[in-house]
Amino acid sequence: MNSTTTMPDAAPAPIRPPRLLGLYLLLIIVAAIETFEGLSDAPTLFGDMSKIPGPGLGGAIIKAYIASHPVLALAALIFATVGRLRFAIMALAALALMNWLNYMPSVVLHGLDFGGLSAFQTPVQIIAFPLMAACAIALAARGERLGLATMLASIPTLFNVAAVIAFGISVFLYGF
Repeated sequence: MNSTTTMPDAAPAPIRPPRLLGLYLLLIIVAAIETFEGLSDAPTLFGDMSKIPGPGLGGAIIKAYIASHPVLALAALIFATVGRLRFAIMALAALALMNWLNYMPSVVLHGLDFGGLSAFQTPVQIIAFPLMAACAIALAARGERLGLATMLASIPTLFNVAAVIAFGISVFLYGF
């Protein structure tokens, strides 16, 4: 065949969406929520440090959490946006572990609070969320069951969003 002969136009290959589009979108949404929360708390580091409770190791842990929150959340957002699903899951799960570590100075000083609403919230945040985050990191590191790992890494953020919404509804209905 010479170079002037043209081949019949072949139909263009259909554009297929990425296999894991739903997971990417969930991670982007969750990471955006965490980024907003982390960036809204970051000015605390540049203000009056007396607002951060606890001297010594407890205060250092809380400061480390406030400093790492926007970094980990932005990393998760960037990884999810560029298609690095495993790294986005690990960043969100690391953020959940840092959140757990943030609660530890209070738990050490005051113990576990199981009264009222805390009877449900405390075991979830102190026991369940760090276990879920550790499992999400393990699954993402191995590249296995990424859907499950995404859900395990996202549940702490979704739980907190649901708690804020429930609080807002209760204030709307019953007043403050």
